[in-house]
Amino acid sequence: MISNWLPKPYRAYLSLGSEIAVSLALPIILGSLADGYFGIEPLGTISGVLVGVILFFFRIVRLLRDPALDIQAYKPGDEKKNEQEDEPLK
Repeated sequence: MISNWLPKPYRAYLSLGSEIAVSLALPIILGSLADGYFGIEPLGTISGVLVGVILFFFRIVRLLRDPALDIQAYKPGDEKKNEQEDEPLK
């Protein structure tokens, strides 16, 4: 799986990037689909953009409160200590 070839800090950042991308893109896509379905051309996309920006803002605020993703807290030898934690139980 991904845990075998990607160090733990990078997995955290990849997860964060995915969450941010989805929180921005999904409301815009849904707004665009609502535009086509209901015929309210710019309103759905604009509301999707606003909802996406609000979700993005809340995700950044939550990130600032969570020190687990802080790069300064990561030390280069940590992944060797955490390899045992990442392996599934046999």
